[in-house]
Amino acid sequence: MVLDLSLTNDRLYSGLDIQTEAGKLNLRTPPESAMAVMTANLDKMEIDPVEVVLTGGMAVWAYLVVFHYLHGRTSRIYYEDGMGKRVLVAAHG
Repeated sequence: MVLDLSLTNDRLYSGLDIQTEAGKLNLRTPPESAMAVMTANLDKMEIDPVEVVLTGGMAVWAYLVVFHYLHGRTSRIYYEDGMGKRVLVAAHG
């Protein structure tokens, strides 16, 4: 499963304030509030129990929130840099 963390992922950021400013999407909801909403949105997704690849341009804090959520729910978590390089960042089981 590939999980795109960019702000174009409507399922992950549903319910949050995202606006286009100077031609770029920006999350206007403060991270402290966004974290709980993102976690609730992840609860609604079917997460692959074997492998998840995290990718997409987003702030580090968002990657940490999603990684923490996935830890223990999937066997392997990868990061892909958008240029084809995939790095294993966690493996369990």
